Amino acid sequence: MNRIIKYSVNEGLPITFIVFYCVGLVLYFMPFTYNLFILITPYTLILVSMAVFLHHKGWNIKAISVLTSIFILSIIAEIIGVATGELFGEYTYGRGLGIKIVDVPVIIGLNWVFLTYASNGIISRYTSKNILIIVGAASLMVLYDILLEKAAPLMDLWVFSKNDPPINNYAVWFLLALIFNWAIQKFKVNTHNRPARWLFFVQFCFFVVLVIHHIYTKK
Repeated sequence: MNRIIKYSVNEGLPITFIVFYCVGLVLYFMPFTYNLFILITPYTLILVSMAVFLHHKGWNIKAISVLTSIFILSIIAEIIGVATGELFGEYTYGRGLGIKIVDVPVIIGLNWVFLTYASNGIISRYTSKNILIIVGAASLMVLYDILLEKAAPLMDLWVFSKNDPPINNYAVWFLLALIFNWAIQKFKVNTHNRPARWLFFVQFCFFVVLVIHHIYTKK
């Protein structure tokens, strides 16, 4: 049994992520399944996030409190951002992330939690210094967002009123990412989670394919 569990974490789950997102690409590229792709996107994000956090080591009050706080604060920031256009620029959410509260999809909070957790886990593999982990993870999140901003309109996730996000979008992303990663380091939340790192890279590659395809088909 231990062997099966070890395989599922170390090999089976990452392979499942790859297959999952390859199927997603097929659904996205086929015109008659594009709407199905949009429909299942939020459920897919919930499912893969659950798979990741089921393999978290060290659930305790501190970990739950920190991750819950990131979820709540990120949604509040998004609500303010959508309502005012001051934080991230003027943008609106589409159908791709499901149920909304005050024009903001609830799942966006889960996305912030996952990205913070996974980025922290990736950087902390290479250094144990808090400042390097915090700044490195925040920088990795901004890099991810630069790509995501190109892919988001293609998936009907969100769109900026002037097509491209303003520079303050990335500045606020970096600031929030610094705060969230500081909290993880401050309260010593264990982010050493191999499936989380795999999912981060699989999602990143998924967005790369979408963006490259879009650029190629526009020529």
